[in-house]
This record gives sequence, structure tokens and C-alpha cells, in this order.
Amino acid sequence: MFVQIALILFVLFIYYISYEWRGKKRIYVEGQGVFITGCDTGFGHEVVKLLDKVGFTVFAGCLNPEGEGATALKTNCSENVHIVKLDVTQSQDIRQARAYVDKIHEETGCGLWGVVNNAGIDLYGDVELLTMSMYRRVADVNLFGMMEVTKTFLPLLRKSKGRLVNVTSVKGRIYFPCTSAYGITKHGIETFSDSLRVEMARFGVKVSLVEPGDFSTCTAIVKGENYKRLLKDRDDMWEAADPEVKETYGKNYLFAQYERLAHITSSYYSCDPVSDAIEDALVNENPAARYLVAGGSGAYDDCMLARIINFVPTCVMDYISLRWATKGYPSIKALERS
Repeated sequence: MFVQIALILFVLFIYYISYEWRGKKRIYVEGQGVFITGCDTGFGHEVVKLLDKVGFTVFAGCLNPEGEGATALKTNCSENVHIVKLDVTQSQDIRQARAYVDKIHEETGCGLWGVVNNAGIDLYGDVELLTMSMYRRVADVNLFGMMEVTKTFLPLLRKSKGRLVNVTSVKGRIYFPCTSAYGITKHGIETFSDSLRVEMARFGVKVSLVEPGDFSTCTAIVKGENYKRLLKDRDDMWEAADPEVKETYGKNYLFAQYERLAHITSSYYSCDPVSDAIEDALVNENPAARYLVAGGSGAYDDCMLARIINFVPTCVMDYISLRWATKGYPSIKALERS
């Protein structure tokens, strides 16, 4: 055990040193374009405002271009922010967004420097309770939507030798029960981005991953309309479950997964740490391949698990993952003893 702890500390030290040695020299920002998905709320919304202040021309992809989030951006940002209608599951929206970026480039000479894939949805439930249509819906947004946006804009990034930033999650590195639908997509983005980073290196395009921890309190992923959608998904899951599955799990168990969403807390009430990481990936001359951004608190920082997962036995990680996920919820723990 002592050897394992020493190895973990050594690796963390090397990671810290290599991160600091990347340097902080920034590119010169003079109106280059950055296209961002998922800007109605959360990380995407805040990054639009930050990059506008930095001096970029920002194309803010919004699911609802007439909604509250898009309206706030129109009101509070400069004329260099362009609201673009974007549902990442719709190829037509993506093609039209590309055409609009090309149009602005022709009019202003503003080339596309960066793409930030941020759009995503969440879903909770055991594998036996989730339906295949639910798995597909989450993958269509989080994974395949990201891939199509990337492929559509890559030719422009090759021309500018620009940046691709994919926002995943700490759950792209670790695992918890009841999060397979979301986790599959985030692990998929990690692999996609790693492969693409190597492929794009010869063209001068740099690909970075931003992996936020628990920032649920400052995003809308489990709030408002998204929370209502999650509750509907919960009800649909229960209705679709086979009688034997219902008897095995029990309604209280499933509903407890969603009860805890109403009580999610985090040490961060601001998206700033994630926004800063995305900005660094765009403006640092030597950006990191990965930005793991802690958002938990105290011992319950999911990012801490991500840092040690490769150095502990799987059985230990399984134990930690289960206890981490069920902390304080007797109705969830009850199934473990059944």
C-alpha cells in the first residue's frame, strides 16, 4: 500500500510540473471566430460572455434562439456575438450554422479559430431500467451531435491551424452506478478526442478536453426544464419496466435517484473555473490535452477519484464508486442488502 501511495504522489507531482511548464504565452486575439454549442445556459452561456470580452467573434449555438438565455446574450454582449439556432441532433441546423459562419467570414474576414463542443444532456437510471430509446437520445446529443459538429467545422480549423475544445466530464474517466447513459457518451468523447488530437497534429490543429467535476449547481443540466424532462424520463422508465424488474428494484429505489438531484450541492456556485479552462485551451500557445476541473468539495471531489482510478485495484474502485453514489440515501442502499 505504501508503494502505491508513493507512486500516486509521484505521478501527481509529474502531472503538476508538466502542466505548469506548458507556459502561459497567449495568442494574439483580433476578432477570430469561435463556434460554441449549448449556449442557452451553463458553461456555454458563460464562455460566450468571457470570449466576447477577450475579443473573439463568437457564434453562440442556442437550442432556443428566442429564449431567455439567447436574449440575455443579445442584451449583455457586444455586436461580435452572433446567436445561431442549433439543435446538434439536426444535420440541417449544423449545415446552416456552417453556412452562417462562412457568410460572416466573407463579410468581415473573420476566420474560424475554434470550436467548443459543450452541448449535453443527462439521464439517470440502472441499465435494467433505462430503455434503448433513452440511451440513443443521450448519445444523439452528447456524442453523435458533437461528432457531426466537429466534422462539419474541421476544414475551417485546418485552414486556421486552430483549436477544438470538447467539454466532457469527470465521468468520462470514472464510473458510478445509474450513470451509464451519460458516462458512455463522455467516455466516447474522450476516445474520439484522443484519436483526433493525434490525427490533427500534422495540420497544426490542437484538440483539448475539458473535464468538469461537479458543477451541477451552476448549470441547468438538472434544473428547470431539464429537471422536468428528467422526472418524465423517470416515470417513463418505470412504466416501461417489465414486472419482474419492477419487483426486483422497487419504485422507491428508482425515485431515490431523482430525489437526490433536488439536493445536489457543490463548492462552486460559478462556472468560472470551467470557463477559464476553455479560454486557456483556445488562447494558450501550448494548451493542455486535458483540463480536469475540480468542482466537488472536501473528500467528495469526483476529480480526486479520476486521479487515482488507474492506481487502485478495480474491486476497491467499485466499492468507492458505490459508496460515493449512495451516500445518504437508504432507499438506494437497501437494494445492496437484498
